[in-house]
Amino acid sequence: MKYKFLLIFLFFILIFHQANSQKNCFCTLQGKVSSIENQEKIRGAYVYLKGTKFVTQTDSIGFFSIQKICPGTYTLVCEMSSYDPVEIKINLRDKHEENIALHAHDEHLQEVIVSGKRTETSAQLRGTLSSEERKERDGMNLGEMLKGITGVQSLQTGSTISKPVIHGMHSNRVIILNQGVRQEGQNWGSEHAPEVDPFVSKNIQVIKGPGGLRYGGDAIGGIVMLEPNPLPDTSGIKGEVQSIYFTNGRQWVGSGSLEGGIQGAKGWGWRVQGTLKNGGNIQSANYYLANTGVKEQNFSAQMGYKSPKFGADLFYSRFHTVLGIFLGSHIGNVNDLERSIELSRPLAQFTPNEFIRDIDRPNQDVLHDLLKFKSFYKLSDHYTLRLTLAHQSDERLEFDVLRAGKNINTLSFQLSTWNGEFLLDGSNSGKLWKGQFGLNFSLQDNITSGNRVNNPTLITSLLPNYEQNNLGLFGIERMVKEKWELEVGLRLDHKQILIHRPIKNYSAVIDTDLRNFTGLSGSAGIKYHWLENLESQFIVAKAFRAPGANELFSNGVHHGAAAYEIGQADLKGESSTNFSLNTQFNPDKWDFELGLYSNYIQDFIYLRPMVNNGEAVYIVTLRGIFPGFTYEQINARFNGLDAQVSYHLSPRISIQQKTSLVRAFNVKNNEYMVNIPADRFEYLIRYQFNQNKQYISAGLTQVSKQSRVEPGSDYTNPPAGYQLVQLNWGFQFKKLDVGIRVSNALNQSYRDYLNRFRYYADDQGRNIQLRVAYRFS
Repeated sequence: MKYKFLLIFLFFILIFHQANSQKNCFCTLQGKVSSIENQEKIRGAYVYLKGTKFVTQTDSIGFFSIQKICPGTYTLVCEMSSYDPVEIKINLRDKHEENIALHAHDEHLQEVIVSGKRTETSAQLRGTLSSEERKERDGMNLGEMLKGITGVQSLQTGSTISKPVIHGMHSNRVIILNQGVRQEGQNWGSEHAPEVDPFVSKNIQVIKGPGGLRYGGDAIGGIVMLEPNPLPDTSGIKGEVQSIYFTNGRQWVGSGSLEGGIQGAKGWGWRVQGTLKNGGNIQSANYYLANTGVKEQNFSAQMGYKSPKFGADLFYSRFHTVLGIFLGSHIGNVNDLERSIELSRPLAQFTPNEFIRDIDRPNQDVLHDLLKFKSFYKLSDHYTLRLTLAHQSDERLEFDVLRAGKNINTLSFQLSTWNGEFLLDGSNSGKLWKGQFGLNFSLQDNITSGNRVNNPTLITSLLPNYEQNNLGLFGIERMVKEKWELEVGLRLDHKQILIHRPIKNYSAVIDTDLRNFTGLSGSAGIKYHWLENLESQFIVAKAFRAPGANELFSNGVHHGAAAYEIGQADLKGESSTNFSLNTQFNPDKWDFELGLYSNYIQDFIYLRPMVNNGEAVYIVTLRGIFPGFTYEQINARFNGLDAQVSYHLSPRISIQQKTSLVRAFNVKNNEYMVNIPADRFEYLIRYQFNQNKQYISAGLTQVSKQSRVEPGSDYTNPPAGYQLVQLNWGFQFKKLDVGIRVSNALNQSYRDYLNRFRYYADDQGRNIQLRVAYRFS
């Protein structure tokens, strides 16, 4: 009965289908794409009709053709790496020819993003959100936003903190590139969400699996890439304002941006942006969760100059958030902790009867600053020299609950990082082999006590003070032929970690420990175009990841995770061997995509609950009783499948199904591992109206129970599987964009296996999102 409304919805959709199916779609669109600078025809540019499934690529002479289009008005889009995208309004009645000229510009990603498609200009497995999916998820944090991409899930700590999980891996194994700079924060904790504001980045995509050698061999899970649109270079001001309200937590999000050129100063552009967020206690299906509010204030500014020969820009952002940690996760003794884990509902003091907006202890207070300088200089028609320099400051305070009224239980992390990249870029040359060669580095220090990294005062911090330096050298070559593309790359990484720890609290005698790690990574990928609408990608990648300071030297209470974590100082670097096969097939009304992967990781570093054969170990501290977790090293294998199928019943009606499966196990004892995503299936039916870009959709997300877990290896058994219904409606009228999204529409009570706080409480109940955006120019 609870899915009855979906059947009714489907019935009306089919009626609409019958009314529209008689349209005769006979129009043809064709033309050529060339460069404004030298009139050279551009091969491999992506040409598509915005908001439809029609997409193609230019051939060796820059020619494109799209057929069987229904008459009507469309927005034609053309995109190509290192060129400004072009949008053209066209009115199709029969055969239409449209020649497109592109203006060259500097772009850090060197990639093309096509909304709703997984096409790209390199032999790497990628995913991105469609424009509608992105709008529906505006206001969410990055981890929740990316769950719309097949193969990407989120690791949660309560309802306010999440981070992306790609092919079963997260944290140190997933690189986040923010504005072309590797994001450096305390990203190793399960509850350390990325310190980024998604509103800054209009282009968000994911590289799945190792292979992004330019950015680091340690991206064994994958890479999340966040980039803004290019700065404007003509005078005039335009911008947008968004207001979003979530009923669950009564959370309000406001974001706005302004951008423009400078009159009389050709090539100059600027942009400013800001976001505010404020929400209170989250509500599950049956009760409020104490102390689960969020506050956030973000700001960014950018100014740049570009010409055909030279370009540079300066970017600054500040991200500040205060996150409440569910009060029921911090327990004072073993009996109460075990009781809380066994209860189906938290104790009354952790489930207030009324909504509370204030954030109390425990909580996190995080401040992240990023300053970036990026430039390029065209050496010739074939090569461009690129330079990126950045400084990041990440300050994190984690406040525990008060013990005996004393305000002493606080973790403090002050992370300072200098990043840099020097790149000789020939990826856009006219040569047969197009290459990139460069180096990147980072110089980092982290202070957890004392006023200098080499002058610590405490031994009771979760981590000692440390210095960490990284240097990477890489080369990538790519060859493009008419039917196939080949990409090969090699990277060498060296990592050095030096820790400083006093022999006892406030001692002047400091112990040091120096660790060095060196490893080689490489990849080879081939993409073969079997037919115009059928292509396959096969990738073999070898990746090396050195252990992080937390995996080596953690020893203490991690407040945000409500856990005691213990590192192992003798850990070795991980070595990953990955095989990936991805096939896309797009016949007339269908879109198929199937991705298969197998990733064998030697010396995999595994954060494992301290539970052996059902016997749980709890760590007793002055701050209370906490579940224990320890880092171990095993040989692991991750196998999985990502699949996506879409069928267009008509130009306005489509249905879609997504599947994500991961199997991960310890090779030595052939036992499954803990904290691996459960099987996930998503279903969506969507109707696009004829006017105002209006649409409605209904979806069902089904997550299975994670039954593939080593018996007696966790503090509680995996929760039951669940099904969540979502509804969406949206429209655009001139410069106004309005939408409603209903998550967990049936208000199901459930616990997600990847939520660390599943030990204590249910996940979020029904949440209605109301959004209004106004764009002006």
